[in-house]
Amino acid sequence: MTAFLKAARVVADLDDDFYHDERQRDVWNEASAVGFQLFQWCALVVGAVLPWVAGRGGAYVAIGVLATWFILSMVTIAYARARDVDVYATVKALRPRMIFAFVLYLAGIAGIYVELANPVDYDGATWAGVAVGAFVGAGAVAAAFVWVRRRDRRRESEQAARDETEM
Repeated sequence: MTAFLKAARVVADLDDDFYHDERQRDVWNEASAVGFQLFQWCALVVGAVLPWVAGRGGAYVAIGVLATWFILSMVTIAYARARDVDVYATVKALRPRMIFAFVLYLAGIAGIYVELANPVDYDGATWAGVAVGAFVGAGAVAAAFVWVRRRDRRRESEQAARDETEM
């Protein structure tokens, strides 16, 4: 067992008697996954909103939030890989929730850049608002495009299945 896996077992207390019961372990794993996803979404939303709402101070906090989000996500993926699980084997990168997460992340990065790249007394709110609005609008259009394509494919496959059963 590598030092990384040993450390993960200690941090997660995986040797506790609690994990000997399979149902308890499965339910706890599901609850942990829900908690992790909730943390991820909260971190992305906070990281995206803080620079725009709280200014320079919010931008510095957003750097910490997004860096923590990124590091914990990479540690989670590294743990799965160390246990011979490829998390990318079944991931569909263009799912709407993945696109939304990417848009939130980029909105946070853009806000951090806008707040920290300019002098302290410069107000970049007007052009930054336009840029973020355009970016979010483009994301919404892309998400709608993907949804319409999937809906059309599903309708076509349902129609083809009906046509086959009628013959």
